[in-house]
Amino acid sequence: MSDRKRRADFGEDDEYRQDFRPHVQKRQRVPPVVQLCKEMMPDICTIGESAKAFEDDIKFLSEAIVNEYGHEEYFNNALLSTFLAVVLEQPQKQPAISLLTIVVNAGNEVAGKSIVNFFYEKLQKFCNDSTNPDLELESNDTGCWNKIKLIMRFLSLLSPILLVDDIITLYKKLFDLAIELNNLDSEKRNPLAEEIYTNTMLNVPYLFYFSRSNENLKEKTNELITYVESNFTIRSTNFDILREYNFDSPYNIAELPQIVLPNVKNVLANGMEQLNQLFYDWSYLLPEQSGDQGFNDALSLPSIQDLQPFSQLAGKNIGSVDSTWRTPAYIFHVYLPRSSGDFDTVVPIDTYAGQLFKDIYIDIVESLEFNRKEVAKQMVSLNLFFKEGIFVEAGESIADLIAAREENLLAPTYKIEDLAIETVLSLVLKLPNISHPFAYFYALLVDICQNSPKAIAPVFGRAFRFFYHNIYKLDFELKLRFLDWFSIQMSNFNFSWKWNEWENDSVRFNKSFYNPRITFIRNLIRKELRLTSNPVDVDGSLPEEFKQYLDTSYISLESVQKFYQTLFTDFSVDLEDVRRNDLYFKQENVPFAEITVELLDYIHKQNDARTYTELEEIINKLKEGHQSIIPDFDRFVVILVTQAVVHSGSRSLSHANKYISDLQEDLKTLFNSLQIDESVKETAIIEAVMSYWNSNSQNGFLIVDAFKFGGMVSSNSIYSFCLADLEGNIHGLTDVTAIDTIFRTLSQQLDTDAADTADFELVFEKLCLIVNKTVEELEIQPEDQIVIPEIEDDTPVDPVTEVPRLDLMWKYSSAVSFTKSLVRKYSDQFKLLNEKLSNGLEVAIPHVPTRNIFGKWLEEVKDL
Repeated sequence: MSDRKRRADFGEDDEYRQDFRPHVQKRQRVPPVVQLCKEMMPDICTIGESAKAFEDDIKFLSEAIVNEYGHEEYFNNALLSTFLAVVLEQPQKQPAISLLTIVVNAGNEVAGKSIVNFFYEKLQKFCNDSTNPDLELESNDTGCWNKIKLIMRFLSLLSPILLVDDIITLYKKLFDLAIELNNLDSEKRNPLAEEIYTNTMLNVPYLFYFSRSNENLKEKTNELITYVESNFTIRSTNFDILREYNFDSPYNIAELPQIVLPNVKNVLANGMEQLNQLFYDWSYLLPEQSGDQGFNDALSLPSIQDLQPFSQLAGKNIGSVDSTWRTPAYIFHVYLPRSSGDFDTVVPIDTYAGQLFKDIYIDIVESLEFNRKEVAKQMVSLNLFFKEGIFVEAGESIADLIAAREENLLAPTYKIEDLAIETVLSLVLKLPNISHPFAYFYALLVDICQNSPKAIAPVFGRAFRFFYHNIYKLDFELKLRFLDWFSIQMSNFNFSWKWNEWENDSVRFNKSFYNPRITFIRNLIRKELRLTSNPVDVDGSLPEEFKQYLDTSYISLESVQKFYQTLFTDFSVDLEDVRRNDLYFKQENVPFAEITVELLDYIHKQNDARTYTELEEIINKLKEGHQSIIPDFDRFVVILVTQAVVHSGSRSLSHANKYISDLQEDLKTLFNSLQIDESVKETAIIEAVMSYWNSNSQNGFLIVDAFKFGGMVSSNSIYSFCLADLEGNIHGLTDVTAIDTIFRTLSQQLDTDAADTADFELVFEKLCLIVNKTVEELEIQPEDQIVIPEIEDDTPVDPVTEVPRLDLMWKYSSAVSFTKSLVRKYSDQFKLLNEKLSNGLEVAIPHVPTRNIFGKWLEEVKDL
């Protein structure tokens, strides 16, 4: 067959055939400059990660830059953008980049000058951007002032090639700006002033990284420090509402601005002995420098008037790190000396090295948020960029360190893993807000552990024990974050339970409803069961003592039985044969089971095949045949129909939402036709959902959300249900699904109308009522303090005579701590409510010590 005949037979023509002919892409020759950049830039990004290759990297990279810079714009731009990325995203590598720049400057002053000017221009740009109300930032942008800090640090490292007066002038301008901002109000802290002061001071030692023998620089730096010390006033805040612990913090509370100046002075004292122990000595790699590079123009900082509206670091597009300075920058600890053998495993924060390491870690975590795997890698390799001997070998156990200390009291004990994990946890447990979604930090911790499980798992274990030990006094909201982190890590440890020493708490307090440790264990096990599709994994790992908490019921089965029984007269409810998450009303022993099946058939119909009249007929049939055994028929209809809809959508939350959405108008019409009070109706809907999903209250509350979005349940009814006294207990103080529901519902209110404060006031009032009732039950006099006991691990407790009163104290503590978290979490709304609530506290809270602490929080929230 000829080619023409074949094409004709298949309806082809030349044009058609050519369009679909496979194209073989010609191999394009990559321009040499592009190929060079592809090879060089990754090496610049990883510089310093290999100590053996470091000198060769400096030599070869500097030679290439000296030879290539200035010839191709593509190369120039690629180099400068790579330098900038490393400086801002991996500040531990700044000394290596600066050394590379200094070496390049000796061989090509044009290249050196260009690098200096590039960063100086960026410094000016970020200063200008800091007062731009329309500035848009990416999620990983740490903020203008944090980037100014990092560029200033890089320029400080270039001191060998810069004019001393020029770099000192930059410092003086920034310090003067901080001093002026700080003096705007002598009574209150200025967040931006504290950030500029702390960051700029922290950079000062970097002036001497390559210039430790520059006497002129030393003299001018000492004068600068003396000047700042005399003119910048540290205003201690010590906000109670921001404390991680409600009482008796396990460590001394201090703020970063308070410790930075002593840390810097100490590191520069005694011939810079501490600095020499911290920073590498790369002086042998330094070529001769003239030190005459200056800046083209004077740095123009924003005026105080222009900066003042931005100085609270509030609002959008502030940057993840800058925004953390909005509230006081308190220090945070997890790994304390007494928990590890009376020595530090984390470099103390009251040393320059300790403060610097934390600062670098935070910048890595925040700025590289888009590349979590790289963050996890860099977190455990920080030691490569500082002098050897500061940290012990990765993975050394506490027992190994104790043994080494017994032989040599000067043996190092700092663990890079402890420092890394403690820093990430400080971001997870940051109050009042965190910088990124929790999922990022939780996933990062998982990645760090998966990279080095043998080294990191014991570090996690010690953190778990630390928080568990201190959980009596841990902030209410932080208990929830700790629970989330612990449960995620447990799921990544294959639900393997390692904490058998906690069994004693269960033996002593398993009859307690409010004990913080039992509450934590109960919530943890229930959360684990929700995280797995195979509950046997959890069951199999638990010691026998903890298996009692495998019951995931929101309320007891006896209470569920009573709930159903209240719906009937002359009929006995039997739930024994009802399968989990099944509909009771369609069981064979229920008199109207056939009508229930009709109702389910109606619900399952397609929208266009279903009419409201059918629903009316089903309800009328039920009324005519069975009203005699149903004392409150209208309430019963709400419960029956709600549970039928929920049962129909029980396969998944999406199914439940679909049925509720599809039937929304029919349900509203039916419920509105009933003779029933609105609040009773809404409560009946919630009770119907939660009794059906009693074994999985998280599903239940999420389905209640769907009824709320459908306009059938109000937020008020949800708060009332969560904080109601059920069986003598208030689940909204202990059950994480109820607590999450309260916070979620309040946060949804922010999305609809942030100026409407009614919901926030209502929850505050309900918590006040709980506090008042608990104080009455404790028989505490109005002026007497309530001291929440911390029960030692080996203290015996009588379950009959002691536990009931202890439980009331823990109930009181939970309600008070919940209130603290509520006011802090929704500070903007409580600022609007402040005057009203403060004026009413004397009546609202008769107990004077409680009233005083609530009043203090309401006063403090004004400054958040």
